[in-house]
Amino acid sequence: MKTSINEERGNINVLFEHPDETEVSPEWHLGERTIQFAWIPPGQPLALKQPARRNLVKVISGFLVQPGRRAFCEPRGLQDTSFNGERIVAGAEGAFVTIVTEAEVTPVHAMDELTFGGPLSEALVWRSFDEQFGHVTDAFSGADAYIGPGFHLICDTGEETCFLNIWTAGKGVDLTTHNHGHDPSPLAPAFAETHLVISNGTGAGGMYECAEPGAEKTRYPIADGFEHGPFFDIDNETGQPVMLPSGAVFYPWHGWEAGTDDDPRQSYDLVFAFETLPSMVKIG
Repeated sequence: MKTSINEERGNINVLFEHPDETEVSPEWHLGERTIQFAWIPPGQPLALKQPARRNLVKVISGFLVQPGRRAFCEPRGLQDTSFNGERIVAGAEGAFVTIVTEAEVTPVHAMDELTFGGPLSEALVWRSFDEQFGHVTDAFSGADAYIGPGFHLICDTGEETCFLNIWTAGKGVDLTTHNHGHDPSPLAPAFAETHLVISNGTGAGGMYECAEPGAEKTRYPIADGFEHGPFFDIDNETGQPVMLPSGAVFYPWHGWEAGTDDDPRQSYDLVFAFETLPSMVKIG
């Protein structure tokens, strides 16, 4: 296991070097939460941190037999990632997982509650969506939403299997209608995306899809601790993502919109976006 700063794309590389051994990353802190990544060989167990208010176990690839859980649930469905047992056990393919441990399950009212700590955490810097994307669009001007910190998860062959991109959205923020249709590049590779909601600020935030930007939205609220199934199109014969001629994954128009409520305090949606290498994805 090695960690390093990704000089080209920023954030942190986490390299798993030994596929025949259980490998567990260092811990990173995100406020009162901790984040770890682990590769578990076929049939092997991994003890979870105890006691904890809540452990969230997101499968990135492979599957678990305890609890019974795969990387992807049904398209546009929901999967609870919480698990209160003492250990998880990998299935016949092994399992690559992210584990989020929470001391308390509380809303996020201010960004200073989400300070990062841990190895190389100087690379984990929040930036507003407007700072990040203002050079190409004014869609995020004034939006109380932040992006930037993340982890590049790399297998023993040197291939990036998944990028965990972490972001927040304040009340009522629409993170724009998009379809990831840009041509892939080394700095922006193709990916199959799902989201794990760590905290839903108002309880009403969630994904939506529509026929085109500005059209009526079909909404899919996602509660704390749940992840959604694929919004990208799937080839029914192979179970893999449908690819465009450019090499990008085919998505319908979709987006994330935070909810609103009558509480005068801000409450952020805190979301982990898992951008998985398309060739690793198989649904069903």
